[in-house]
Amino acid sequence: MPEPQQQTQHAHQVRLHAAIDAHMAGRLDEARAVYEAVLEEDPIEPVALHFYGIWLHQAGRHEEALDKLELSSALEPDNAAWHNDLGNVLFALGQVEGAEQAYADALALTPQDHTVWNNLGAALLQQERREDAMAAFERAVEIAPEFVPSLLHLGSLHEAAGDKMQASHYQCRAYVLPPMEGKSWEMVGISFYFLGRLEEAAQAYRAWLQEQPDNPIAAHMLAACSQDEVPARASDRYIESHFDRYAETFETNLLQSLAYRGPSLIAQGLARLMAPSRQFATVDIGCGTGLCAAQVAPFSHRIIGVDLAGKMLEKAASTGLYAHLEKAEIGDYLARHPQSCDLVTAADTMIYFGDLDQVFGAVAGALRSGGYFAFTVEALTAHDPAEDGYCLHASGRYRHGRDYVRRVLQAHGMEVLHDSDEILREEVRQPVKGMLLVARRR
Repeated sequence: MPEPQQQTQHAHQVRLHAAIDAHMAGRLDEARAVYEAVLEEDPIEPVALHFYGIWLHQAGRHEEALDKLELSSALEPDNAAWHNDLGNVLFALGQVEGAEQAYADALALTPQDHTVWNNLGAALLQQERREDAMAAFERAVEIAPEFVPSLLHLGSLHEAAGDKMQASHYQCRAYVLPPMEGKSWEMVGISFYFLGRLEEAAQAYRAWLQEQPDNPIAAHMLAACSQDEVPARASDRYIESHFDRYAETFETNLLQSLAYRGPSLIAQGLARLMAPSRQFATVDIGCGTGLCAAQVAPFSHRIIGVDLAGKMLEKAASTGLYAHLEKAEIGDYLARHPQSCDLVTAADTMIYFGDLDQVFGAVAGALRSGGYFAFTVEALTAHDPAEDGYCLHASGRYRHGRDYVRRVLQAHGMEVLHDSDEILREEVRQPVKGMLLVARRR
């Protein structure tokens, strides 16, 4: 038969389990009454002390709460969860050094608990110990790679340190995790692309297309990431939709965030071949917001800009450098104006064409004999599939091989005068390799 003391302890445990259930269910007065009754009978009952301490903290009686929590942890020093609870209360009260010690005590017992590593990181961060905090958060995601709080902390820390690449890595890892409600399928797709998880990016774009079957951006990006039904060029609807959305921030993103060099490269290519003399009637195809106009103005007495995105053309008009701006598909415009110009420029325009035959033919037809075509293309890499000399990359942009580009130029009566490897911009902190070519119409 159990001893009276054992009977009392058992009765306490039964009552305390019921009280904890009531506490978790929000029946706070019921839980408090049991905690206080048990402690009246046994002032050092550890379970009652701990959970009464939690209750007291929730009730705003913080000093009393700390007394109870510290005593319960001292009575059961091997209970890691209780050390963590003590740390959480100390952290909430701004006693971050004490919280750090409590979390360290918990981790000494359960070093694989990612939540405690995250809590320790937060306490270290409050003390401005950023490197130590980052190490704690990194340990948390090593243990639990999909633990969102630590991923977001790491994203913020790297962003504050100016490392946008690492910041984006952690932010994207957090963003693609369920739940998906309220998230943009486009941003999910972009995040998966950034992480190199192209099959999952394709799934995101497929889901977006199911929701919006007529969306040209979803269709284009699905083709880019899945490599299924890849079009020979980006559709007019894709180009118009894509660039109209970004007209307001386009220049800032390109020049500041992406270190965009296309227009300046074209000017450099021209300068290698001739001195500025404002002699050319120039057509700037895919002119966008007009970044190229200032670069080619020294070579041009008249510049016409052509683009499909009306909002981009509004920005181009504000430069005051174009004699005329026209909203049109560039191949159509060039076909309607045969032998009308001396120079055609295309900064980052050919990246929306895979098969270059038609567009190069249109350029050749619009140029007078002896006229120049200066343009940039993204370069194929060893990892790109390119049976036809080009491919649609998962970024949504086409890449081309040098031999293919030169062959199509030659087929349309244009000889290459300049051809150089260049860095066109940065993407996810990596240089985007491309080529600058200047050709002359025979």
